[in-house]
Order: sequence, then C-alpha cells, then structure tokens
Amino acid sequence: MEQLVFDGIRLHATASGMDGDSREDVACIALNQLAPRYIRHDVDMAFYMTPAEQELLEERVALALDDAVARVHSMPRRS
Repeated sequence: MEQLVFDGIRLHATASGMDGDSREDVACIALNQLAPRYIRHDVDMAFYMTPAEQELLEERVALALDDAVARVHSMPRRS
C-alpha cells in the first residue's frame, strides 16, 4: 500500500505541491484508512489480483488521498 500511496501523492494535484512534512502527514492519514496488504514483491500484488480488484484498490487509494489532503489542509500548521 505504501508504494501506491506515495505514487498517488506524486500525481495528486494538491498533494504534490505540499511541503515534505505535509506530504508525510497525507501519506500517514491515507494509509491508516486503507486495509494492509502483505506482499513480498510489488509484482506479487499485481499477479494475484484481478483487474477489477486492482481498479477497486486504485479507487480506494484515490479516495483516501483526497480525504487525507483535505484533512491536512484543514489543520492549523505549527511553527
């Protein structure tokens, strides 16, 4: 899940422009919303998932990122 979330942050219009600490906050919040998947290699996940499962997972990651970005933007930043 971590790699999917980090890739999503790089592609997310709002998250990609955030500072490093904010991006890390987004990653943590998003990952906490997603069920863990334990795999040894990235190729294992793709091999054992149907295209429909992969699409659903990508949608869940996108929704988790949107929510995480909104939550980080709504939090006051500490100096």
